[in-house]
Amino acid sequence: MKKVIILLLGLFVAAQFSSCVTKQKYNELQSQYKKCQDDLTFANSENVDFSNAKKQLSAQVDALTQESEQLKKDTLSLSRRLRQSERDLAKATKDYDDLLKDFAELNVNNQNQMNTLLGNIDKYKDDLNAKEKLLNAQQDSLEDAKAALALKEARIQEMQNILNQKDAEVKALKDKVSAALKGFEGSGLNVHEKDGKVYVSMDDKLLFASGSWTINEKGLNAIQNLAKVLENEKEIFVLIEGHTDNVPYRGNGQVKDNWDLSVMRATSVVRALLQYGDIEPVRLSASGRSEYLPIDSANTSEARAKNRRTEIILTPNLDQLFQLIQNN
Repeated sequence: MKKVIILLLGLFVAAQFSSCVTKQKYNELQSQYKKCQDDLTFANSENVDFSNAKKQLSAQVDALTQESEQLKKDTLSLSRRLRQSERDLAKATKDYDDLLKDFAELNVNNQNQMNTLLGNIDKYKDDLNAKEKLLNAQQDSLEDAKAALALKEARIQEMQNILNQKDAEVKALKDKVSAALKGFEGSGLNVHEKDGKVYVSMDDKLLFASGSWTINEKGLNAIQNLAKVLENEKEIFVLIEGHTDNVPYRGNGQVKDNWDLSVMRATSVVRALLQYGDIEPVRLSASGRSEYLPIDSANTSEARAKNRRTEIILTPNLDQLFQLIQNN
């Protein structure tokens, strides 16, 4: 650049003295001057290019400087992370070693426990065999108990069937007796069922006069109707109970008190049943209860009237049921 400027100055000086030089020399100087101008133009162009290149290089230098600074920061961060990782690695290595140690100790303990369990396995097997034998024995006992229970249940069901049959028979008997004595209900006669038996309860006024054991006509009619029913009920047992009130009986001869009076009245009913019906005497029983089984324990005339009664108790034959119970 400096050479170009000096050359231009020289040409300028030469131009000042061109009037003093030859034409040829002048032309040469002109040619050189033009060449210098061309060089100057080229130099200026190169200078622009160099300036642009300088700017680009400056920008690249700045970018590289920033990148270098970032790399320094990243390197510092990585160094910190590396040191932390080294510390973490050291701790993990120590924890791993501790775990290996604990595992070794645990393995030893487990091995000891396993040896203990293996040492006791024969004892456990013996206990198991003994329990299996006991279980088998209990199972056999259970099967026997089930069989016995099934047999008992079958017998119970058989007894229940008999009872159901007897209940049906008692109900049918009650219906027959009620139908036969329907005309006497409301006249001191009552038919009801209790405890598997049929009760025909007759007030004293329906059968007997006061202090008497002779059955009156209306009472005989009722007994005659009942006897016709009992003729056809061959499996029915008949108990006649005489009941008095608590007023002492002042009799003479063979009837001395209420005991005698209640027995005599029951016996009179038995004889009447045998007279009017074809009934086996073995099926009949007479019993005197005197005043000791009252319906109403109040000491009133109404209560005493209720208590003076004769009860004819019809009981079905339970021999089949009793035989089944005895067999059990």
